[in-house]
Amino acid sequence: MEEEDKVTFIDDFEPVPPDVANAHSMPQPMPAQEEALDDDEEDAEIRDTDIVFDCPHCGKSLVIDYQGAGLIITCTQCHKPVQVPIPEGMQISDLDQGPENLQAQLSTLRAALEKSERGQRELEMKVAAMEEKRVAMERARAGQLHRLAEIRGACEHIQRVLNESSSILNRIFDMIQAEIRQ
Repeated sequence: MEEEDKVTFIDDFEPVPPDVANAHSMPQPMPAQEEALDDDEEDAEIRDTDIVFDCPHCGKSLVIDYQGAGLIITCTQCHKPVQVPIPEGMQISDLDQGPENLQAQLSTLRAALEKSERGQRELEMKVAAMEEKRVAMERARAGQLHRLAEIRGACEHIQRVLNESSSILNRIFDMIQAEIRQ
């Protein structure tokens, strides 16, 4: 099979991220399992119950079980959200799942929730570490600003002393000049 002729089989779902959600928000394929499916694409067969469609963004051929009708999935090639078409004559109510499928989906959703919570905890720890660094950097900056103010004060003092010295030297030169003229 040539690269553009390959189809991606999608058969496991997790919730759509909030930024992609819309009125048809439903589960989408799990990325890790999509990759595993990509490896087996050549060996997989398209069944009569599968929905075959092309990504409207990149044209990639995708295949999903009929239970995926109406779902929003992520294209495995362009990674944009794609709504799985609903075949003619099919109603969403036809897709009601049996208890065994609901249990499997519940298990998958629990695993996805646990993974998301773990990621959230990791991000919270990173935020806390960054906040500590920010506070330390602000303290260091405040210390540097204080030191710069001291240096500026010393420079201004040196400038005043130099101006006074210059003034005194000018008076001395004037006195010497006056002595020479006499």
